[in-house]
Amino acid sequence: MQIVDEALNRRSFLKLGAAGLAAAGAESLLPRVLGEEQGTRPAPSHPVTLRSAAVELLLDPDDGVPYEYRLRRSGVRFAGEGFGQPLKATVHSKAPFGFATVAVRPAGNRINGTTADFHFTAFYASNAPAADFTLRYALEGSTVRVTLEDVRERDGFEFISLSMPSLVVVSESEDGAWLAHGDSGGDLVALSDAKAGKLRPNTFWGEINGILPVIMTGHSGAVCVQETTAYMDGTLLEVSGSAPNRRAAMGTTKVYRVDGSACYDMNLGREAPKSCDNQQTPNLIVEQKSSMRLDFLEPEAGRRPTWIDGAKLVRARMPAIPSHFYDDKFIYGIRTDEPTFPQPSATFEHCEEMIRDMHALTDGSPQLVHLWGWQFRGKDTGYPAVNVVDERIGGYEGMMRLMERAKRYNATVSLSDNYDDAYRSSPAWDEEMIARKPDGELWKSRNWTGEVSYIQGLAKYMEGPGVERVRYTCERYKLPGTVHVDVLSYFAIRNDWDPKHPASGIRNLEAGRYRILDEFKKHGVDVTSEGLRYPYIGRMSMCWYAGGPAPCPFGGKPVPMMALVYRKSTTWGRAGNRGDLPLALMMFNGESQHSIFNGTVSIAQRLDAFYLAMVPWFRLHTLNIEGFERMGDKTVTTLEGESNRVEIDWARNGYSVSFDGAEVARDSATFCPLGNDRIAMYAVADGPLTATLPTSWNPADIAARSLFADRKEAVKFEVSGRKVAVQMQARRPVMLYRTQSLA
Repeated sequence: MQIVDEALNRRSFLKLGAAGLAAAGAESLLPRVLGEEQGTRPAPSHPVTLRSAAVELLLDPDDGVPYEYRLRRSGVRFAGEGFGQPLKATVHSKAPFGFATVAVRPAGNRINGTTADFHFTAFYASNAPAADFTLRYALEGSTVRVTLEDVRERDGFEFISLSMPSLVVVSESEDGAWLAHGDSGGDLVALSDAKAGKLRPNTFWGEINGILPVIMTGHSGAVCVQETTAYMDGTLLEVSGSAPNRRAAMGTTKVYRVDGSACYDMNLGREAPKSCDNQQTPNLIVEQKSSMRLDFLEPEAGRRPTWIDGAKLVRARMPAIPSHFYDDKFIYGIRTDEPTFPQPSATFEHCEEMIRDMHALTDGSPQLVHLWGWQFRGKDTGYPAVNVVDERIGGYEGMMRLMERAKRYNATVSLSDNYDDAYRSSPAWDEEMIARKPDGELWKSRNWTGEVSYIQGLAKYMEGPGVERVRYTCERYKLPGTVHVDVLSYFAIRNDWDPKHPASGIRNLEAGRYRILDEFKKHGVDVTSEGLRYPYIGRMSMCWYAGGPAPCPFGGKPVPMMALVYRKSTTWGRAGNRGDLPLALMMFNGESQHSIFNGTVSIAQRLDAFYLAMVPWFRLHTLNIEGFERMGDKTVTTLEGESNRVEIDWARNGYSVSFDGAEVARDSATFCPLGNDRIAMYAVADGPLTATLPTSWNPADIAARSLFADRKEAVKFEVSGRKVAVQMQARRPVMLYRTQSLA
């Protein structure tokens, strides 16, 4: 499959949710009453109360929903379900066949210390109990966890989901009310400035926020953070009403089974019809407990916490990045061949030339190069077989020679593979391994480079031939400790409606996708993949891109929430193959540059990617974000350490990056330390460029060299204190060295 920028909407991701979601064309399950009627919830006469040292939670026993959260130290209160609405469950009747979304109220409750269990029965009809379940609220310090427990389906019925659209409500009348979300990188808006709207269902994921399922609200100097921790649950955020009575509601959809009555986008192309159910479509059980958490922060010593403090709270519990192998690598792909190409884009010999030129023109900086289209007749051919190397580009011997010879250029050459797609022409074609759509047909996908692909069910594949394929690939191609598996992370959740081997997105994730990571790891090979996804945090160290930005549905302005939360948990880039580098955006979001270059791409395009995007990224991406300010059209992001910052002028898409108190990059020019003994200087236009020497350098010892593909040339420079000025030629890299001997 192709790698594209997620914001371009060129891929589809099957949508998940309850029947109402599908019937409304991926509309949120948030009740329409929130946007049309400003109802209220009266105080319960006999609330169920949970107390910790930090929070007092009052629950309405009539509906089993939160009424109020009281922060005990500051006295700040957050409203719970604020619209007087009951919870709604979606259930399925097998005979007569049908689905119903019904209001549910608890039949009773049980309190155990700081835990409250509400027991529900969902009725399909007035006299037809369909499912019993327990909704649990557990209070731990300043955290409230909400989980779905003990689901018991009655004979002839199935439980699909529970809609909880209003767990926390903030009103415009409250002091300094605001809301924020992590979708598409992050946005923030004061409630008094917000437009009515809802966190839009993703075109591909529905209510699932697959990248960063974190939303926040705040007022009176206190913050409430919601993190949807179950991978197939929905994340809901809505602003309703009009000034001066706007309200923001945070909530979730708790999913127990995949809704078999829905119609799903199966990634068949923009104009392709969705795949819809029939009466044989299984409602796949999710196999992960539905869960989410609310965390509260309150003012302390006169200081009001902000969204930054909420994001830091989430960051503190994120797992560390599994590998630092990618921290200093210029990572790119070479598109070698496709069946539609009259001749190869790049033979293995030409790949070596490209790598050698980049080695010389980056002064030997480490590279990680993925070969795309190395197998059979080129890109997206032959899968799931991987035993044939494309003869047009040099065959097996040519590829192994390239992988070995690249080491002399400080380059690691590995493969781009794909476990999702399969082709009928493949010698390893096995129809039993192909996933099924909701209508029961084989999951026929798209024609990427000349032949239509089919989607494999990765749970059954990795319980079958997949393990041997991993072993064969690692040993046959002597993989150098890393491999790229396209699509694997992009579709973190992918269902398989195969009646013989049904698998929800969670089963396919754990038994299939995670299993691929684990099997490669047994052979000492780390896997990278395509899109940054929440289920892969702590499991995958490098993703090709993250996605976004997108217009905020509430009229908010971007904030670097994703970069703040994930900075030390994973790395991500921005896929771009057309030479366009949105540098201000990349600096703002902490993105590296990941491109797949054709063999004919200009050296200027590759050098721009390295010097303008990667060199500042090498220095900054491991530094946590500690502060953020917006002043009109300008933003300042403060990083940990001494005087490390990123300043963006959004009116002109200009940027300035400072490291250790010195400016190191601005507006299509870089003059940044590269390691401890070099400063990389590069500009897209002729003119003078000035770098600041690190305090440990002696200005009398430095040297400067201009870099060419076949040589270095001495460059004149002027020193004034710790400033070094060089007259630059457009796109001619210059390296400053700490000493003459290093030059």
